[in-house]
Amino acid sequence: MKRLSVLIFVLLFSWQLTLADEGMWLLNQLKQLHLQQKGLQIAPNDIYTPGQIGLASAVVNFGGATAELVSPDGLILTNHHVAFGAVQRASTQGTDYLTNGFLAKTRADEIPAPGYVARIFLGMKDVTAKVLKGMDKIKDPVKRDRAIKRRIKAMEDEVEKEASDIEARIVPMYSGLQYILFKYKRIEDVRMVFVPPRAIGNYGGDVDNWMWPRHTGDFSFLRLYVAPDGKGAKYSPDNVPYHPKKWIKISRTPLHKGDFTFIIGYPGRTQRYSTSFAVDFAENKYYPAAVKEFKEVIQFLDNVGKQSPELAIKAVGISKWLNNSMKNFEGNLAGMKKNHLLEQKQEQEKEWLNFINSHKKLKAKYGDLLSRFKEEYQKATASFDRQFVLGQFNYLSGTIPSIAQSIYYVATQKAKPKDERDPMFSEKDVKRMAERLKFRYMSYAPEIDKGLLKRVLLKIKNLPEGQRLSGLEYIFKDYPSIDAFIDSAYAHTKLTDVNFTQSLFDKSLQELNKINDPFLKMARALEPEMEKLRKEQEAHQAVLRQLEKEYISGLMEWLKRPFYPDANGTIRFTYGRVAGYTPRDAVWYKPFTTLHGVMEKETSKWPFIVPEKLKALYKNHDYGQWFDPKLDDVPVDFLNECDITGGNSGSPTFNAKGELVGIAFDGNWEALTSDWKYEPAIQRAINVDIRYVLFITEKFSGADNVLKELGIR
Repeated sequence: MKRLSVLIFVLLFSWQLTLADEGMWLLNQLKQLHLQQKGLQIAPNDIYTPGQIGLASAVVNFGGATAELVSPDGLILTNHHVAFGAVQRASTQGTDYLTNGFLAKTRADEIPAPGYVARIFLGMKDVTAKVLKGMDKIKDPVKRDRAIKRRIKAMEDEVEKEASDIEARIVPMYSGLQYILFKYKRIEDVRMVFVPPRAIGNYGGDVDNWMWPRHTGDFSFLRLYVAPDGKGAKYSPDNVPYHPKKWIKISRTPLHKGDFTFIIGYPGRTQRYSTSFAVDFAENKYYPAAVKEFKEVIQFLDNVGKQSPELAIKAVGISKWLNNSMKNFEGNLAGMKKNHLLEQKQEQEKEWLNFINSHKKLKAKYGDLLSRFKEEYQKATASFDRQFVLGQFNYLSGTIPSIAQSIYYVATQKAKPKDERDPMFSEKDVKRMAERLKFRYMSYAPEIDKGLLKRVLLKIKNLPEGQRLSGLEYIFKDYPSIDAFIDSAYAHTKLTDVNFTQSLFDKSLQELNKINDPFLKMARALEPEMEKLRKEQEAHQAVLRQLEKEYISGLMEWLKRPFYPDANGTIRFTYGRVAGYTPRDAVWYKPFTTLHGVMEKETSKWPFIVPEKLKALYKNHDYGQWFDPKLDDVPVDFLNECDITGGNSGSPTFNAKGELVGIAFDGNWEALTSDWKYEPAIQRAINVDIRYVLFITEKFSGADNVLKELGIR
C-alpha cells in the first residue's frame, strides 16, 4: 500500500506542460496544471484553497447538475433544462410556466421549486488511509467491499453530526485507489425567480440537442433560502435568502475566439480507464437495448400527451430526460463505430500487456488481469436480459409500482440484522425519501402509470426460458389479461394517497405483509428476484472494482503521466480556449452563434418558434449594451475546449479573470464518446453566452430587479 501511495503521488504531481488540455481535474490538483502559463490571470489559490473561500465555494451541487451563486442574496444561475422539473411541477391548475415562463418581480412573488436541493461546497479531504486501514486483510471482494462501505457510512455519519444541514460524501477515486471526503451545506428551500419561456430556454428542443450550431437560451434564475439562523431548512414563509460568503461576478468584458476559459462543475460519470470488455458490453448490449427501450417509452409518452394539456406537461417531464439519454447513447454508438473505439482499446491493451510481460514483477501482478475482466463480462452478458428488465421495472414501470418497490425494500432491510443490511442503508435517508415523496406524486398521472406498467409486464412475460421472474407468474395466470390486472390494481390500491404511502415507510415487514394492496403484493412477489439481482450486482461490482483498481494501477506503471480520476459526481475543474472545430472534411464550425441564427432557424412550429417580442427586438436592432461589434450581433451560444459531461449542465464558465462569461449546457454530437475517450480535435463544450442571458433578462423580459441584483446597470 505504501509503495502504491508513493506511485500515485509521483504520477499525479509530475505535470508535463506538453500534455493536451484534457481532464476533469480535482481541485487539489490545480497547482500542478501551470494554469497561469496557459492564460489564467488569477492565482489557483483564488479558485480553491483548503479551509478558505474561493470561486469553487460559489459553485453549487444541484443533484445531478450544477448551479452558481451570483449575488449576495442567494441568487443562483443554472440551465433552463436543469430547472425544467421545477417548472413542470409548478405548472398546475391551468398555469403553464413551461410555455410562458415565470418572472418574480419581488421576493414575495418567488415560488418554490418543488423537489430541488442545493448543496454548497464546503471543502474536501483525502481520507484514503482511514478508509482502507486493515481492508487488505479481507480477501473476499464482496466482504471487503461491504466492509469499506460500512466504514464510509460511519465516517459520513460522524461528519454529519456537526449540524443538521451538513451533508458528507466519501467518494472513491481511481476505482478505490484513493478516497476523498466532500462536505456540503444542504439547502432544501429553492425558489424560482426568472425562467424564460420554453421557446427561448429550450429553443431547438430535441432536434438540436447535442448539436452545433446551437441557439438556445438555456438558463434560469433561482434563489436559495435558509432558516433565520442561517441553517439549511425545508420551505417556510419565515425563511430568508441565503447569504453566501462567495458569489461570482458577471463579466463585462467581451469574449472572443482564442480566449482562455475554465469551468467548475459536477460532471456525472466517465469511463476513460475502462477496458475493451466494458466498451464491447456497452456497444453491443447496453446501449442498443436502452435506445430501443427509450424510443418505445418516448413514443408512448408523446401519444399520451396528446390527450390533454395537463397530461402533456406531466409526460414531458419524463420524456425530456429520456430523449436526452437516448440521443446521448445514440451518439455514443455512432462514435464508437466511427472511431473504432473497441479496436483502439484492444490495441492499447496489447501494448500495455507487452509492457507488463517484459517485467517479471509486473507480469506476476497483472499478467492475468485481462482474462479476469473477460470472465466477469461474460457473466454480465449471460444474465443481461433479465437484469435489464428488472432495472427498467425500478425506473420505468410507473410512479406507484416504483414507490411500492421502495417501500418493500426499506422494510426488508429493516428486518435484517444490521450487519446483513445494505452497507449504505440509512434510516435518515429513508426518512428524507418519505418526506420528499410528495414531489414524485406531482408528476403522477394514472394514464401514464398504467401504460408504463403494461410495457414492463409484457417484457417480463416475454423473457426467455431460464430468465423468467417466477414471482409475477400469478399476474399472467390469475387474470384474463395484463390490462385486467392493471385496471384492478389501480382501482383497489391506496398508494395513490401520498399521506397513506408516506406512513408505510414506518411499517415493519410483518405489518406490510398484512396490508392487502395489489402493488404491495406485486412488490412482495418480486422482492426475492430483486434481492437476487442486488446480490448478483453487488458481487459483479465488487469484483469489477477490484479489477479496475488493479488495471488503473497498471496503467500508471506504464504511462508515467498525471492521471485525473474518472468523473463521479464530484466537483471538478477543466479549462480550454474558445474555439470552433472541424466535424468532417471541408466543414468548419465557428465558435459563436448569434441572434441572427435564431431567426434563420425559425419555422413557427415547435421546436423552432420565436416569440413575437424577440422578433421585434431583432427587427428594430434593439440590442442595448449586449451588442458585440466583432460579431455585429448579439451573441447567443459559444464553444470552448473544456472537458465536460453530463452533470456539468448549469456549470459556470469563467474567463481568465474568474468572471462569469457563460453557462455550460451541452457537449457536441461528434464527441459524445468522450465519456470513454477524450478527442482534443473535436471535443467541445457548448455554453450559453452570459450576454444573451442578460439580453433576454433585460430586453425581452424586463426583469430589471434581477439585473439590479447582479449589479448590472
